[in-house]
Order: sequence, then structure tokens, then C-alpha cells
Amino acid sequence: MTGPPASITAAAMMLARGETTARALLDQVLEKLDRDGDRFHAMLAFNPHAARDAAAADRARSQGTAAGPLHGIPLVLKDNIDLAGVPTTSGCRALAGAMPRRSAIIVERLRDAGAVIVGKTNLSEFSFEIRSRSSLGGDVLHPRAPHASAGGSSGGTAVAVAQGYALGGIGTDTGGSIRIPAAYNGLVGFRPAHGALPMQGIAPLAPSTDTVGPIARTVADAELLLAAMGHGVSVSALPRRIGVVREVFGANAAVDAVCATALDRLAEAGVTLVDLPALPANLNPGHGEHIVDAEFAAAFDAYLASNFLPGSAPASLDAIVAGEAFLPDHAKALAARIAAKDRETASILARHQALAEHLGAACAALAIDALVYPTSQAIPDDLENPKGGWAPELAARSGWPALTVCAGFAANGMPVGIEFLAPPVNEGALFALARLIEATAV
Repeated sequence: MTGPPASITAAAMMLARGETTARALLDQVLEKLDRDGDRFHAMLAFNPHAARDAAAADRARSQGTAAGPLHGIPLVLKDNIDLAGVPTTSGCRALAGAMPRRSAIIVERLRDAGAVIVGKTNLSEFSFEIRSRSSLGGDVLHPRAPHASAGGSSGGTAVAVAQGYALGGIGTDTGGSIRIPAAYNGLVGFRPAHGALPMQGIAPLAPSTDTVGPIARTVADAELLLAAMGHGVSVSALPRRIGVVREVFGANAAVDAVCATALDRLAEAGVTLVDLPALPANLNPGHGEHIVDAEFAAAFDAYLASNFLPGSAPASLDAIVAGEAFLPDHAKALAARIAAKDRETASILARHQALAEHLGAACAALAIDALVYPTSQAIPDDLENPKGGWAPELAARSGWPALTVCAGFAANGMPVGIEFLAPPVNEGALFALARLIEATAV
């Protein structure tokens, strides 16, 4: 059997021309997964109705009622996103039987668009880390270097898309959890502006910064996924001026070299690059208290209380801790976050607002439409001690949309991502910039 098509866009064209079927696409991705044997620990569960859903998609197409470009396309979901009939575990053994009452709103939208959900992917347990490891699935391993981290917390989704276990995937992003694994795996990852997509039916980490978004092989694929999720993108003309966040550079020479080449390609296309002045220390995302510590416990307890069928999930985080069915390394973080359940968040959120205002003022003063910087300040390396840096927190704390795209590859063959950030009104500029980087890739 031949492998799956290279992109959602290519598969959609083949489906429209009658050159393949939804069932054939599903068989191709499952056969690829069977060949790999999930040796990268990307998958946690499979949709028992995937074959039925693919057959239904094919019947609808034969009757002239295909729903759109995602009709019949196989996708995966991070396993903190509800799919009716499949447990939502957040990677935790204590939640192995946690059966959601219904699918998440964005999943219903994808299925209404004709997508076929293959299954659920491994992740950082509770989405706590940049390292995607869980008590249910172990460590997600990087396909290019199994000694290296695949990034997190949506690492299983990124590896599944990169390896062809699906043609696209959906992850969540609180502080970089879509964009870091997308960058580590040479993919496109988009974090929408906070609040742009509904989070109902998705396990929370920090509601003030949680988002859901696509991980895809191409910019066009990310646009198709977003449209089906209910957030269509109007791609703008290429911006004339963008700001370079220089203080993100300098941590890794290989990352800097690849991103510098990408910046040269932007300049050659007529984009003027303007250095952004250094952030005030009190607004730098590398410093200060994190909102996750203050918001997680209360939000997750509320989720446990309302999200699952009766008796299928523990009643509270306290019950999970008492049962000890989670990664032992997370005991300290769980205890600390439960203890912080009633902590005030106003001062933290005020700093987030101040960062957004500062960045907005800087963009206005410099007449720039977007910002650019390396997605990660490191190349995927040590599985036990992965590094990423603070740059993705710029989007998380400002609430602005951000998009990562592969800038190129380091000398050791590992992908390097470059990220674009803009105020919501300039979201279309992110996609124009990413399209250019993608089109000029060496």
C-alpha cells in the first residue's frame, strides 16, 4: 500500500477528483502506524468508529453532499480533548476510564466538516511540561533522534502528523504547547488569540491562557483546519515592516543561524526588519509568577465535576493524588498547585495586560505589523532535560495569535522553527509571512 498523501490539501484534491476515498486514507495512515509500531509513543487511543465514519464520509461524497475540504480527512486529537465514546485521560492513569459526556465543541465542528478522527495522542501528563511524557503513554520520542524530546505538551500530536498517522492534528497551547512540538518536528503550529475558539470539552491548565489550535504539515493545511474549527483566516498582503525580538536570539548558535537565513529571505522579499527594543524586566515572560500555578487546581476540579459520565473519573485532584496513579515526578507540582487553589490572580493578569499594551505601543511606534523570533531557543536534544526558552510565552501572556513554521534545518538535521506574533487585528499577516518562509525553504 502506498503511503498517505503529503498534506490535507493534496488529499482533498485527490478526494474531489475521485482518486482516493476516505476509507483508503484511513487505511493508509493506520498502515503507516502499524509499520512504525508506535515506537515513538505518539498514540494513546483509537476511535472505534473511525472506519464507520470514513465509510459514511464516502457515502456522503457519492451522494454529492461532501461537507468541504476536510471531508474524509483523517485527523488526531491531543488526549485532553473530548471525543464521545473514547476516554479523555490527559495522559494520567487515574483517568484511564474517564468517559466524556460529549465531544468538545471544536471536535463536533471538525466532524460536521466531514473529518475522520483516527484517535487520541500522547502528551505531557496534565500538559504540565515541555517534555511529552505521561503515566499512560511514556515519553513521546523524536522520530529524527529517539534520544531527543519531541517537544510538549502536544508532542504526540506533532509526531503523529509528522509520521503520517494522520494528515493533521489538534493540540492545545497554554505557554507554547502547540508551537514548540510543531517547531521541533518541522511542522506548522498556530495558537489563536485567546478566546478565539471555544474550550468547552477540553481539559484546562490555565483558563486565562489556554487555547486550542492546529498542528499541520503546511500553512494551507493549518488554514483549512482553522476554518473547519470555526475560525477562518483572511490572509493579508505581506507586511512591509516587522519587528525582530533580538533578545530571544543568542541562546543557541545553530538556531540563530537558521533563523537568520529565514530573516534574510523575508528581507529579500521586501520586508523591512526593525529591531524591537528589549522588554522591561517586569514584563519579560522569562520572569515572574506563572498563571498555571494559580489557576490549574480550581479549573481542573471543576472540569472533573462536570465533564465526565458519572462514576467514570475521580471526583477531584485530591482523589487523583490519593490514588497515586500518575507520574511520581508530578507529585510535587500537583501538591503545590492544589495548595495554591485560592491564590489571587489579579496581579498576574495585570502583568499580562501590561505586556499586551507594551507590545501594541511598540508596534505602533515602530510602524510594524508583526514580530518575529525563534520559536524555541534550543534544538531538540536531551529527552530527560528538554529546553525551549521563554519566547512562546509572549503570545500566551499577551493573548495575541502566534504561528510557527519550519525555518530550515540545523547541521545535524533537526528542524528549527521561526515564530510570528501579531495583535489579533493583524492575524492575516502571520499567515502571509509563514507562507513566504514555506515557499522559500531551501
